[in-house]
This record gives sequence, C-alpha cells and structure tokens, in this order.
Amino acid sequence: MVDVRKSLPVVSSDARDPIERLADGDSAGLIDDLRRALEHEPDDATGWLRLGAVYLAIGHLPEAEAALTTAVELDSDDVEARLLFADALARLRKLDAAAFQLVQARRIEPRDARVHRQLGVVFLDKGLHEKAEASLAVSAELDPSDPRTPFMRGLLCDARKDVATALGHYRRAVELDPRSVDARCTLADAMAAMGELASAMRELEEAQRLDRTNTRIAQNLEVLRRALRDLEAHRLLGKAEAELERSTLVVRGQLKRAGHVEDDGVSLVRYRSASLELLVRYSDATIVGLTAALVDPERAARTSDDAFEVTVVSRSGKSERVDLATAASITFLREALGCPMTRASELYAALLRDPSPKRWAGIEVAFRSIELGAVTRIGLSATLP
Repeated sequence: MVDVRKSLPVVSSDARDPIERLADGDSAGLIDDLRRALEHEPDDATGWLRLGAVYLAIGHLPEAEAALTTAVELDSDDVEARLLFADALARLRKLDAAAFQLVQARRIEPRDARVHRQLGVVFLDKGLHEKAEASLAVSAELDPSDPRTPFMRGLLCDARKDVATALGHYRRAVELDPRSVDARCTLADAMAAMGELASAMRELEEAQRLDRTNTRIAQNLEVLRRALRDLEAHRLLGKAEAELERSTLVVRGQLKRAGHVEDDGVSLVRYRSASLELLVRYSDATIVGLTAALVDPERAARTSDDAFEVTVVSRSGKSERVDLATAASITFLREALGCPMTRASELYAALLRDPSPKRWAGIEVAFRSIELGAVTRIGLSATLP
C-alpha cells in the first residue's frame, strides 16, 4: 500500500499533521477541510489525491475510488495518484481496473519498485502466478530492502504449493523487518507445514512478545505445543525397540524379527513379512534410522490394502482405499516421522515426483538401495540428523 503520509499535507488552519488528525479520529474534520478547499479549486489534482488518500486510510473505499478517479483524470502522469487509485480498486476487488492503473503507472515510472510490487499483488489475486512472480522479482531488484516484496513472494509460493521456497522468502521478510508480526506468523505457518514445529514456536513466541493482545497467536502457540508433544510421542525415530514392535507398521504389517543384516559395515535389525522388509538401525538402543522396502513392488501395487487401512481423497472428493504399496509407504513415513497421514501422503507424492532427498522436522527422507543377500531392493529411508 502507498504511504499515505506522503499524500496528506496540512490543508486548513488546524496546525496538526493530518496523520495525527486521523490517529485522533478527526477524519471527518479533515475531509470537511479538503472538500471546502476543493469547492474553491475543483481542478486541484493534488487536493483530490489528498481527499482520496484520507478516504482510503479510513476504509471508505467507494468515496476513495471517486476522489482518486478525479485525481487521475486531472493529472494522468501522477504515479502516486495511480498507486492509491489501484489500491482502492484492488480492495474493491476490481482487479482488472487496478491492474490497468498499475500498468499505466509502470509506463510513467518503470523503475518505481512500489508499482511493480503492487502489480505483483494484483496478479497474484487474479491467479496469474507467472506474471506475479515477474513483477515481484523486478520489485525485489529495484528495492531489495523492502520487506513487503519477499513476503508477497512467499504468499505466491504458498499459492503454488511450494512451501520450501516460501519459507526462504518469509525468512527474508523477517530479516528485513524483525518487528513484523504478520511476517513472523506466516513464517511460523510455513515452518509448521515443513514439520519444523520447534522453530515455528520460536517465531510465534517472538510475535506474541511484539503483540501480546493477539489471541490468535496465543491459540496457534497452544496448537503447536500440542502438535510437538504428539510428534515426540508418536515418532519411531528416537524411540526404542518396544515402541517399534507396538507400531502399526509392525503389527498390521505382520512383520517378524528376522535377525541382522550388514549395511556399509553397520549391523541392522531386520524385520520381514511376505510383502515388506524393514531394517532398523540403533544407537545405544535408540532408533536412529529406518528403511522399508517392498518384497515385490509390482505385486504390491496391484494388491488392495487390507492391512494398513489407508485412504486418500480423490479428485472427485471421495475417500478411496489405496494399494498395498502406497499404504505401506505412507504408513512408514507417518510412523517414522510422527507426522499426520495427510503430510505423509504429500511427502510420499513429492518423492515420487522428484526422488531427491526431502526433509521434514529435521529428518531426511529418501529412496535408497539396500542389499539383502543376493537381492537389491529400493526402499524408503528415514534417518535422524
């Protein structure tokens, strides 16, 4: 949003700064003063700009639109007027009209970072992600110190379901403006989505320190604390053999202990069923690594899941059972990481799209080859850092 302070000079005998008058609730008096001045000078483009800025500041959007329409008509080369006009139009959800004003402002002043940032926001609202990214990238290049640009780039990445990249942009926004409560809360959301619950809590605690009356932050903090306790309670990594043998993966998968195997000189405990292999690495009786591999992946992909009872939501919105291969893989990720079923499903889908290692809650998850005698199998692996 445009800085309203730049658009509101003193226009009457009241000696106070217009921003102070607005803060004191004197918007009506300020508007009366501006309107009286415009009665004497109806062609004063700056006066209409000031009136529109006041209306915009107090949220009177139709009145702001009308005043700023006149300001732009009287001085079509005033970038400030077009920025404010576009802001009013965007808030009124007249996105095409807002984009037009910003394109005109860009023509007048192509190196104004605010124009490119605001245009990126409008494109994002319109769902034009490529155009939004192009405009926001230019804004970041022209003014790398503005925290609003990386914040908006983070929102764009969120809209594209690219939480990992969004996380980097939100971090940059917080670096540039450590006192931004919105940036810290959004960063915390992204961290929580990536399983970084402890880091997300720290960001929310700092946001709460900055805004102690915000009940939403307090509620989200409590949700995160419960989620962190649940994560620590249900994650197999970091636990002992007793928790493993009570797990859904072992019990419903009918896995039986089958001795040890060697992997890169490390002895791993082996569990096996007719369809699944599980290798467990311990350190001082604590599980530090897990790898699961299907005995016959093609057969498992053709077999319905009668063991783990995993369901997913289809594109039609219906819950559907998955095949045994998918069910075993999702169950493995859910229990190894202690994450919700939905997050395990998303993580598995991400690995299928791109087999490069992924991280969740500080744990690396990847496909890896394992040697079982004369047989080599591809398994899912989860390892503590």
